[in-house]
Amino acid sequence: MRRVIDTRAALAEFIRQIDELDDCDDLEKTRVALTGCGDSTLVAELTAALHRFLDEKNFYGRDLIAGVLAGIDGLEALPVLLRASARDLGDDQDSLSAEIVDLLHGNRAAARPAVLALAVDPDSTLRRTGLWALGFVSEPQDTDLLLAAAADSDPRIRAMAYGALPTADDRAFQALLAGLRDIDPDVRVTAVSQLGYTRRYDAVPHLIALADDLTDRVRRWVVFALGRIGSPDAAPVLLRLRADPLVREDATAALGAVGGPAALAVLRTLATDPDPRVRIDAATALPQAGVGDPEVRLLLVALAADPVPEVRAALVSGLAAVDVPGSSDELVLALAEDPEFDVRSRIVVNVRLLAPALAPSILRRYLDDPDLRPIAERQLKRLES
Repeated sequence: MRRVIDTRAALAEFIRQIDELDDCDDLEKTRVALTGCGDSTLVAELTAALHRFLDEKNFYGRDLIAGVLAGIDGLEALPVLLRASARDLGDDQDSLSAEIVDLLHGNRAAARPAVLALAVDPDSTLRRTGLWALGFVSEPQDTDLLLAAAADSDPRIRAMAYGALPTADDRAFQALLAGLRDIDPDVRVTAVSQLGYTRRYDAVPHLIALADDLTDRVRRWVVFALGRIGSPDAAPVLLRLRADPLVREDATAALGAVGGPAALAVLRTLATDPDPRVRIDAATALPQAGVGDPEVRLLLVALAADPVPEVRAALVSGLAAVDVPGSSDELVLALAEDPEFDVRSRIVVNVRLLAPALAPSILRRYLDDPDLRPIAERQLKRLES
């Protein structure tokens, strides 16, 4: 049931609180009340306030007003919020982007007209924003529009277009391969990332060719993409990239993801290296090589008993990254009794994913641990809900 309030007075007070950076608790109460009030007569005043905050480069006010506007006007607010997003105020736009994405996901079909209108707008700034949003609601029939944008003279538009291309479309795949040769590193990064999401083995040779790119961001994303695709053919280049200090950790993690004899041989060596920093990398990567593999399992058991606590903690994180619940129950039970707080704290945070069947008993055991009790109580509530 909606709380009955004087909405116009509440909005005036809300704007005053934003302008004066007033008490956060009061402001939050007003925000919640306005967001759920459903009073569409406030839309014009909210829109005017949004434009004022944009002109003042006040991203704090922009985000708060945008949230209320989205709550009251729903999808009708999308064009206004997209245009607000096109205004660069120098922030990361996390809150505003989240509001927009929620609207896009709420009704993809109904959101598309507003998005497509911006994606072909003559203003390049608006076009970039439209192409970004199109990535969340694209359909196969958008491929021609996106391919045209991928040939734009503005590298920022090319990057947005590559990021929105459907990964299952063969024409899009060929365009992404061409994007690997773009002169702009941000465009290459986007093309590399999208190719990783295709999970196509035939992308691997093209990605390997970019492993020596002069831009470290590109090399890092090449490693990510190769790990995501998971082809054992990538193991030699990932091994070589371990010599690059800027991508060493990522390359080690990707070796676990690609698997195969060559990758496993490297990880076996790393897991027994005298340098604990190297064993930490191995502990993070090895679970991805397959916790069911007998040889991998022996190495994981050894890492779970490593004398360096940071190695054992890294193993918990590595196990949590493997999306096979229950596959490491024995290891989880052993690590749950670890004397080191950091190891136990990682178990309590991740045990619902690591070992769902064991989670209730492990979490109840932690209720007797004063340091971990608050986290264990929260995790138990999540299990019950």
